[in-house]
Amino acid sequence: MEEMRGGAGMEEMAELALARMVEAVNKHLARQSRMLAEMLEEDEPTIKARDGNEYFIEKKELEFIAENVDRDEWDKFPVPVILEMCSVSGNVLIYVRNKKHAEFVKKAFGYDRVVDDVLVLYPYEMGPIRRKLKTASQVMFNVLD
Repeated sequence: MEEMRGGAGMEEMAELALARMVEAVNKHLARQSRMLAEMLEEDEPTIKARDGNEYFIEKKELEFIAENVDRDEWDKFPVPVILEMCSVSGNVLIYVRNKKHAEFVKKAFGYDRVVDDVLVLYPYEMGPIRRKLKTASQVMFNVLD
């Protein structure tokens, strides 16, 4: 019985350590999204990350997003586009949880695999998105899903 309690404690410690590692890996993520309309008006749009750094967003990438989002949605479209990499039952999947991001990815790239209101991508489908949106998309890592 004593061994079981010790094992559970070790498991909790391992989960906590893993959570801290994932948090460290995700420090590059934007502290707060900015709206597409606002960023399109700037000469050198940037996003402030959780790690305190400021990252430049390429104007041509914002213009590509704008081409694939209705004009009346620009002031409600958050940048960056978040691609959440998850380990699910030993498989890697990418979730696009934000509905506006999912609509954009569907229109711009043709991916339309929605499960429980989440756009689900396979790793090979993330490549074209990241190539087109090197600075306007971010990959978030989630191993506890």
